[in-house]
Amino acid sequence: MVQPSHDFKERAHKILDAVSAGDFFEANHPKLLPTFDRWNTNKKKRQEFTLGETLGKGAYCFVSEITDITLTRAQDGNTDADGTTSSLDLNSILNTTSDDDVVLDETDFPVGLFRNTDDMRKYMSEYCLREDDGGKHARYALKQLKPTNDREKLEQGLIDISIEAKFLSYIDHPNIIKMRGIAGEPLSPNFALVLDRLYMTLQEQMEQWAADRKVATASRWSLCGCYFGTVDEIVIAKQVFSALTVAYDLSCALRHIHSCNLLYRDVKPENAGFDVRGTIKLFDFGFCKELRKDLYDEKSGGYNLTIMTGSAPYMAPENLLGKPYGTPADVFSFGVLVWEMLHCTYAFHHLNIWAYREVVAEKNNRPRIDKSLSSRVQGLIKESWDRDPNKRPTFKSLALLLKSEYQEIVNETEPGTVSRSQHLMDSSARSFEGVFTSVFESRRSSKGGKDKKKIDAES
Repeated sequence: MVQPSHDFKERAHKILDAVSAGDFFEANHPKLLPTFDRWNTNKKKRQEFTLGETLGKGAYCFVSEITDITLTRAQDGNTDADGTTSSLDLNSILNTTSDDDVVLDETDFPVGLFRNTDDMRKYMSEYCLREDDGGKHARYALKQLKPTNDREKLEQGLIDISIEAKFLSYIDHPNIIKMRGIAGEPLSPNFALVLDRLYMTLQEQMEQWAADRKVATASRWSLCGCYFGTVDEIVIAKQVFSALTVAYDLSCALRHIHSCNLLYRDVKPENAGFDVRGTIKLFDFGFCKELRKDLYDEKSGGYNLTIMTGSAPYMAPENLLGKPYGTPADVFSFGVLVWEMLHCTYAFHHLNIWAYREVVAEKNNRPRIDKSLSSRVQGLIKESWDRDPNKRPTFKSLALLLKSEYQEIVNETEPGTVSRSQHLMDSSARSFEGVFTSVFESRRSSKGGKDKKKIDAES
């Protein structure tokens, strides 16, 4: 594989310094993370990971599950077991100068177990696999660069993964993927991130919903041509409930990101996934950007940022048209994603970027919204993908709306419920699969067994 140019690290550090120049990094502290060895260019270090199946691929990187961690050195930090100095320098990515600048992250680890990162390395090595349902499942995954002979692509990939490491070392939220450590040499081809392993992307879940809905819809009619709506209506209703729960969790993650004055810029189903517990997690922070004061445009209320950043089928019109943009751009993308989850199909994937610009940004066309959805949810989608960024809601209001929608559904069968918010926040989309069935059946029985309004699966 080709190596970076001789002046790459100097150029990369300038970019990373610019990323770190805002108030967010000044006001917060990075998590203390363990480091792991990978083969370096001189083959002087041993690989501490055994990798399993490839889980996913992006433009610059791919992700593999970690099936084993065999420690080859006793100590972390910058000292190897033989006392020599390691070339791995976490500070070159995090811009920290001492241990006083970092905080120990014990989230999802036994509280009080770790005195330092050496203890974290030992724990991760010993408990690399989780025993569940009679089997063993990987806890962690490794995100690394794709092998390439294209130096420009390699260097851009290194910058992107370094920026992601920077943000993930500071951000902490139940619905944002956790970085558990780093491996290899920063700004070198063997640099990698140790992340929580995800078992299904939201895109894969949406495709499963679509397949289930297709089967359920086909079952509406018997061989003699008589309509039977019960089975497919329950399936669709459960999917709507699950989709709204996922939407709530993601809105909370994005609300947290925006509260830090950060812009995510790449909301799409490929960038969210479910962990071993079924909890939805937002990942891939390569496009994340702090909204610094010096970038603010008073006339528009947006920020002067790199245009056409993100993925075209979810890109806000102002971003696509080269105008200043800000947090409402993430809201637009979220609105498109919510529509797709609820309708089990893609909104704009059939359009190339230029057709998307004409249809969505210039002509302001949007797909039809299923009228069987509640007026609250229909309004959420319409407002989120409004052409005018100033008319779009914030994620604070979106999260409240989605929580209210959830509570209204549950309270139909649990009128004595005082508060379900904490229950919702602590649960995943998969936790609710059985709930909507009982809610739906309760609705039907309360109406004397009459069929509920038929849901249009062709939306």
